[in-house]
Amino acid sequence: MKGFLFITTPGTSISRKGNVLIIDIKEERKRIPIGIIKHVFLFGNVNITIPAIRLLSSRGKFIFLLNRYGRLVSIVCPEFFGSDNNLRVEQYKAFTDGETKTRITKELLKRKLEVLEVVVNNLYASRGLRAENFEDWKDKILISLNSADSNQSLLGIDGNISKFLYDKLSKFNESPFSFEKRDYYPPPDPVNALLSLSFSIFYSLMHPVVLAFGFDPYLGFFHVKRGKHAALCSDVMEIVRPRLAEFVFNTLNDGFFSEEDFSTDKSGFYLKNKALKTFLKLYTDVVIHGKENLFIDSVLDFLSWLKKEVKR
Repeated sequence: MKGFLFITTPGTSISRKGNVLIIDIKEERKRIPIGIIKHVFLFGNVNITIPAIRLLSSRGKFIFLLNRYGRLVSIVCPEFFGSDNNLRVEQYKAFTDGETKTRITKELLKRKLEVLEVVVNNLYASRGLRAENFEDWKDKILISLNSADSNQSLLGIDGNISKFLYDKLSKFNESPFSFEKRDYYPPPDPVNALLSLSFSIFYSLMHPVVLAFGFDPYLGFFHVKRGKHAALCSDVMEIVRPRLAEFVFNTLNDGFFSEEDFSTDKSGFYLKNKALKTFLKLYTDVVIHGKENLFIDSVLDFLSWLKKEVKR
């Protein structure tokens, strides 16, 4: 079974021998056959040789370069990947049509709202409680969604959805870490550090997924491209953002991390190397390879719908 290769130890060197990656971590050497690797994530100060990059690229593997805070820095794309030129033309046409963009964004936020409902119900049910007043709040949001006539108005609605999510997660926060609000970059506390890390990894994973469908990842319908920002990857990630946030709070509430697992500097909080490996193991087990595929399947379902929508 193919898996994602995460390299987190500073100073690690990656080279190639035939069809095998040689991973030198301090005094230890590991050999990993190319056939069992899906994609590669390199955190912080990790060195990789050109022959190793060529091997990964020739086999269709993406290399994601992240800093130690988990922020995506760059992507090395494979030599060849699928592309549907006809689909991209339709994607560009849909992008230039305001009504189509609004219709797609509405569908995106409706799906996000459905996931949020599951997350909220999980929060209450796991504590033997019942989610009060959620249906009334949800009905108001749906009315606003249906009547919205531009992406600008939908941005405000999405802001209300996100605020509701973090207010509920904060209410049931049983960890020793305080959380007041979502701050993006730099992360001012451990909770925001894990949220940013979780979102950044999933955003990275969306690149090969979106490309596999034949879309241009840099042309989104809800998010606006900024610099190297792959806006469509951010679009599709919105659907599962509530689940990703729930995952982060669950790991903290379950006591997987303590204050000693984090470091901080002028750029914010980040996980120490040993704790980062623990987090990535949990992330792989729950988010990437979870039994019910709740995260990836939600994205695949939306992209399938989007493919039909832009072609109609």
